[in-house]
Amino acid sequence: MKRLTTLLLGIALLSVIAPDEAVAQKSYSFEDSLGRYDVSFTPHEPTRTTRTESVKSQRTDLTGHHEVRLGIAYNPYTPHDYAPNFQWCNYPLDIPKNTIVGNTRWYTVNGDYGYWFRRWLYVGGVASWTGGFNRISSAIDHRRVDAYNYNALTLMPIVRFAWLNRGIVQLYSGVGIGGSVAIYEPTLKGPLATSWKMNFDVTFIGITVGKRWFGYFDIGAGGRGTISAGAGYRFTTNTKR
Repeated sequence: MKRLTTLLLGIALLSVIAPDEAVAQKSYSFEDSLGRYDVSFTPHEPTRTTRTESVKSQRTDLTGHHEVRLGIAYNPYTPHDYAPNFQWCNYPLDIPKNTIVGNTRWYTVNGDYGYWFRRWLYVGGVASWTGGFNRISSAIDHRRVDAYNYNALTLMPIVRFAWLNRGIVQLYSGVGIGGSVAIYEPTLKGPLATSWKMNFDVTFIGITVGKRWFGYFDIGAGGRGTISAGAGYRFTTNTKR
């Protein structure tokens, strides 16, 4: 009985510690005072995960997900006359004497919606508003005389290509082209003017961090701004996912 116990322990250790060697040995026979014994067994083969399988398991697949974003931007491009292309502006206004023109304050808000058709392919649209506001003050008592206002709305379809999906991090690039309409004052206290022109947007590199709720940061050029950042939400209508 002692020999039987020793043999079974040896088989167990062999199957766990050296499974490759144990594969070639699937049966043992021995005899003692009680008779002859034949033992057959199937060696343990541990599941091995290759490096390729490990990398694939870390990838995030957003196929079938909707995505909504809202953020702000800096240095948007606007193609209209009298508009601040990358924050520089030549004022075409007939400025009254003894007045001071302040620095124009520019604001840009972006809203995006799209759908991930593939793990690497996003197709959607963006609405971008850019507003410019300038105070014109008296040089004598600094009271407000007038203000210059500029508003532009850009609408365009946009395509993004994700070239890294790993865990909660995604890296991508994108491009879009569409139209922009602006409402502004071509002359001081004159009637408002409307202008419509083509606009574009290119994202050189963008990053999102998060799964369902996420933050994003983009570097590019065009109607969405040179730098844009904000937050977003992903969801799916497929209940099987």
